[in-house]
Amino acid sequence: MAKQIVAKVGKKLTDEQKKNLDPKKVKKLSPTPTKADVEPEVMEAQVCPYCGCIGYGDVIPGVWLYYTCHCCGHTFLSEG
Repeated sequence: MAKQIVAKVGKKLTDEQKKNLDPKKVKKLSPTPTKADVEPEVMEAQVCPYCGCIGYGDVIPGVWLYYTCHCCGHTFLSEG
């Protein structure tokens, strides 16, 4: 059976969110998934709302996380 790829579109940060952002809580996306990012039947991807690039990173289901795009360097919020 073919694997399903689910891509979640991130949300741009407000000026207030950017100002209060803790760099320790930001995850960096990678252009390809690692084994830790791949579940048996579903691969989750994050879509940067600034440039549209797709990247992969650690996710926590149902939790909003900060990601930094590996293409443009912008940080955004996305649901894991």
